[in-house]
Amino acid sequence: MNDEVSKHVFISYVREDSDQVDGLCSVLEAAQIPYWRDRKDLGPGDAWKAKIRAAIRDGSLVFLACFSDNSRSKDKSYMNEELTLAVEEFRSMPPGRVWLIPVRLDAGDVPDWDLGAGRVLSDLNYSDLFGKDHTAHAARLVTTISRLLGEKRPDPATTLAAVEQVTSAGRADLLKRLTKEMLLEPTRRIEMHDLVSHEVQRVLAVLKDTDRLSGPLHGTNEEQIVRIAKEAQDLWVLSEPFCASLQVASRWGTPESLTPWASGIRSFVTAAAKPESGTPALIELRHLPGVVSIMTAALACTSSGNWANLKSLVIDPSIRDRYEQKPTPIIEATYPYKPFGGAADWVPNALARAATTGRNLDEALSDFTERKVGKYYTPVAEWLHHVLRPIFSDQWPDDDAYSTEFDRAEAVLGVLAQDVANTRAAANPQRPSWSRSHWYGRSTWRSHNHGNPAADLVHELGTHGAQWGPLTSGLFGGDQDRAQTALEAYQTSFNKIASQQH
Repeated sequence: MNDEVSKHVFISYVREDSDQVDGLCSVLEAAQIPYWRDRKDLGPGDAWKAKIRAAIRDGSLVFLACFSDNSRSKDKSYMNEELTLAVEEFRSMPPGRVWLIPVRLDAGDVPDWDLGAGRVLSDLNYSDLFGKDHTAHAARLVTTISRLLGEKRPDPATTLAAVEQVTSAGRADLLKRLTKEMLLEPTRRIEMHDLVSHEVQRVLAVLKDTDRLSGPLHGTNEEQIVRIAKEAQDLWVLSEPFCASLQVASRWGTPESLTPWASGIRSFVTAAAKPESGTPALIELRHLPGVVSIMTAALACTSSGNWANLKSLVIDPSIRDRYEQKPTPIIEATYPYKPFGGAADWVPNALARAATTGRNLDEALSDFTERKVGKYYTPVAEWLHHVLRPIFSDQWPDDDAYSTEFDRAEAVLGVLAQDVANTRAAANPQRPSWSRSHWYGRSTWRSHNHGNPAADLVHELGTHGAQWGPLTSGLFGGDQDRAQTALEAYQTSFNKIASQQH
């Protein structure tokens, strides 16, 4: 830093917390926020007390006081001297001024430093930079600091840079929060598109990585199964932030605002459908981002009755069929078992077992190979049901309600896929395989005790007729007879599959 004190964030902490403060500094750097830190800004021979006093009083627009058990346990520390200066400065500021921000690095209390006028430090809003809410608090802190530094909000480049700093789990939470903030603000439409497009490109970069998703596979049969399953897990982690953002957009957006998510899903399915040489079990995994995205959109849209959004996200988008001249709707081009078409069913079973029990993939696979447990009726659906659950935790805290809505979403996708199949089969009678839907899942075996969602949809159409929500939103071409035909065909297949699962 130059001798002239520039405007910045001052970070106060004890040496023992340097590693955690390093993480905070990485986020500030990514967000292009200038900060002052003793280790960075004090040179050899500096009169440190004078430098720190100047940095606090003359250049600091925000003072971050980082507390932990390390700082609380010290009777004397340089941090205490810094905080004393900060409190003096804060007392001279007008009431309501946000300048002094406590930061907790663990679950301990913020100390009750006297701020004057009957206030103490613990009365101020603090930021928690630890635990599962670390990322959300860090994002809010960046937004607050940006505003205090004179910017209304971080620009798109800054937002994307901040997102790059967080872990996968934190990234999903942050994308979800940013989507909520930006979606309904027309002035942030470009920023929102950039953010989603950036996330799509992260996924596509892996889908196009032929060294990773083409093979070869080595080792024993069990080792190969675990390798494939691990790649599937990694693809889900990669796709989760996009799906978290998609869940918000599907519920609260409009068809006109959903372009970046619809384009993203179409890009995923297009990349998966591109011919590639290599190991089929790895190549087919490229379908996974498209499948999880379609299921996320269906679950969010059907549960909230946003049928027009569902149409925009999973029915209207299509890809170019390499065998036919006509475009193929994405709901026909991929489906739940497509990612595992080149693998034995050990892979989805191991995935589902690992996800639902918390066991690692080797242990989960051995449970089946050693006949400790029987295989699932619908392992892919079991896995999808489990991994998507956290994304919808704010929508359904109750697991039973979530499972019921998951069943319904499966059936809706199944009927819509059946309608697409009917339409394509009518135009191509020489392709009988196009006459059936491929979207079936755990709702088939659950129908024995938890209700039949296919029958429920038939009942809804019979009750509402031409005013049924999917029809008025343009699904099934708005044609009631067409919807009836698709529903009856799907229900017949659904019941046949369900009857075999006892």
